[in-house]
Amino acid sequence: MISLFSLKGKYALITGASRGLGQGMAVGLAEAGATVIGAGMSDRSETQQKIESFGGAFHGLKADLSQPDAVGKLVTDALSVSGQIDILVNNAGIIRRTEAEQYSDEDWYDVNQVNQHAVFQLSREIGKHMLERGKGKISLMTWTL
Repeated sequence: MISLFSLKGKYALITGASRGLGQGMAVGLAEAGATVIGAGMSDRSETQQKIESFGGAFHGLKADLSQPDAVGKLVTDALSVSGQIDILVNNAGIIRRTEAEQYSDEDWYDVNQVNQHAVFQLSREIGKHMLERGKGKISLMTWTL
């Protein structure tokens, strides 16, 4: 059945690929044959080990999406690994839990930078690449503030 959904020859960029949903999606896409480019701030070695345990291909990229210039660097680095991105999974997200009256402007900026602005930027930049190639898929995970 998996052959009906083969992603062999496809490259998937997944943000937040170190654990949880991101790791699960990375492993699932790799099981379907995609080469996974896993981006994130945390150690991605567990995800890499899981994927390589069944012969899948994984490339890890360090990316701190709370930094305004991180998206451009991530796009450049991902394309230098593969030359193409067929699938983008916007999964990275952060949360800062505190009482509303104590919530700092810095926390507000950081959460919105990662959960909204970086998602928009990545979708736009990778989307341009996909439009040039005439194909591609973008997945947006939902994060709440």
